[in-house]
Amino acid sequence: MNGAISVKILFLAADPSDASRLRLGQELRDIKERLRIAKAPEKYQLEQRESVRVGDITQAIFDVEPNIIHFSGHGTSQGELGFENEVGKFQPVTPDALAAMFELFAKHVNCVVLNACYSEIQAQAIAQHIPFVIGMNDAIGDKAAISFAVGFYTALAANRSIEDAYKFGCVEIRLQGIPEHLKPVIYVKKDLIPDSQPRFEKASPNPFIPLNGRVEDTQRFFGREREMQGVFEVLNSGSSVVVIGEEGIGKSSLLWAICQQAKNCLQPPRQPVFLDLNEVDNEDEFYSELCHEVGIPESKGVILNRNLKGHKNKVLLSLDNVGKMTWQGFTRGVRDKLRGLAEGSNAPLKLILAATEPLNDLFNDSHDEGKTSPLEGICQEEHIQPWDETTMRAFIASRLAGTSVRFSEEEIVQLVEESGGHPRKLMQLCYRTYARYVEGVE
Repeated sequence: MNGAISVKILFLAADPSDASRLRLGQELRDIKERLRIAKAPEKYQLEQRESVRVGDITQAIFDVEPNIIHFSGHGTSQGELGFENEVGKFQPVTPDALAAMFELFAKHVNCVVLNACYSEIQAQAIAQHIPFVIGMNDAIGDKAAISFAVGFYTALAANRSIEDAYKFGCVEIRLQGIPEHLKPVIYVKKDLIPDSQPRFEKASPNPFIPLNGRVEDTQRFFGREREMQGVFEVLNSGSSVVVIGEEGIGKSSLLWAICQQAKNCLQPPRQPVFLDLNEVDNEDEFYSELCHEVGIPESKGVILNRNLKGHKNKVLLSLDNVGKMTWQGFTRGVRDKLRGLAEGSNAPLKLILAATEPLNDLFNDSHDEGKTSPLEGICQEEHIQPWDETTMRAFIASRLAGTSVRFSEEEIVQLVEESGGHPRKLMQLCYRTYARYVEGVE
């Protein structure tokens, strides 16, 4: 970043009203001050966008064409960054989505700074396309986040490299007496940096994806064959199923795989339909999406009954994130409707649901007058447990099989211990370990 060409910095801030408040204004003021007193202040152009909504991100990048993008705000332990929706509430964005966006801006974006809690997962994904990406490997306090920004931009304004500026940011946290200096992490894409050589002549793409969300590639589905067989046994006996397990344990991937295998394993055959309730906002949208996916006219109530019963195929309806039905916009009526449509061996619907807890606990509004959840009454529970060590080792070996990388025994033991058998966490840890081999990430 030498010469007279201006370095454009885009500061994006989001502080949703339903999240804990952050001192984003202080961070922005401190960055401006550090650039103002730089050796060549005219070299730096800082543009800011505050209260950023998801729809504002790409427009801001198009407008500014920045070299550095700095996000200040909230992150979740699942690796999502928090922007604002139309009413200023928290709207999460997944790592895969942001990484896909940054791939389209890779020609002029040189560095991304994610000054938000748990943003390392996002940084890993974005680092596939951007030379320098900085994130936080844990929750980070306001003081530490601001101190890092001060140290980073002080060094950058003094014409130090981005890697050096990252180190100065970490040191600034220590100088302020804050014990969080190990939380910022930097990812460097070596093959975009002049005079650097990759560790392998032909590095394979990182096989440990997706970092979040369901596995839709049937070749990558792993470790749940026994559970899938059990679900089909229940479905073939005439019952519906609810798959219960903690967040990130693999329920979504299992439901998706069952839909792909339904043609071969379900007797009698049914038309598989997969709906993620996180993608609908209320029960009207649910009915609309259901009818669209089944291929019947948009309807509900008795007309929906008639259309489903007259449809050429009976349906296997997989509902992911069924806990969404407890949110505003959904009533018990939609659950009663699903029960009515799924009751009986010849019912037009058979259900397979994914939930984080038993249905009778999840839908506690069903307990009036001693009643139980209408869905619980027709769904047999199948509990999804963490992987054992044998499965974890087999998973690692299967993903590395097509690459030139082999993890050491010490690394594998550490991955097994740190993940605790949780598939999503294991995937994320393996992604980072693989990145160290191929990209030289520390």
